[in-house]
Amino acid sequence: MKTLFKARTRAAAVVGVLAGSLTLGLAGSASASSVPAWQLQVCSYGLYQTNVYWSGGGFMGVPAGQCRTAYWQRTDASTYMVHVDAYVNNGGYIASADVNVAQGAGLASGGVTAPYLWSF
Repeated sequence: MKTLFKARTRAAAVVGVLAGSLTLGLAGSASASSVPAWQLQVCSYGLYQTNVYWSGGGFMGVPAGQCRTAYWQRTDASTYMVHVDAYVNNGGYIASADVNVAQGAGLASGGVTAPYLWSF
């Protein structure tokens, strides 16, 4: 019984560290994305729709369990920073990020009771 408790404690600690590092990784600007240039992909991995708003008046609703992509017109700029605010469908704020869509940007939300946002 004692060994089982230690395994659960270690597993909980690993999950906590991973969640913390993913959330903290968004504190600066999101970069090194796997998304193609001039696109913003948002995925909602939680049990709720994620609504994102970006500078310039853009909006995208992403239903639970899905991903959606917004496209920008290509220019010669190598940096095109966009500020993104994410909310759950009931209006609760999740987080914000500054992303470079010229290089491609991906954001994902997750969590059930306390939603969080990370970049990919």
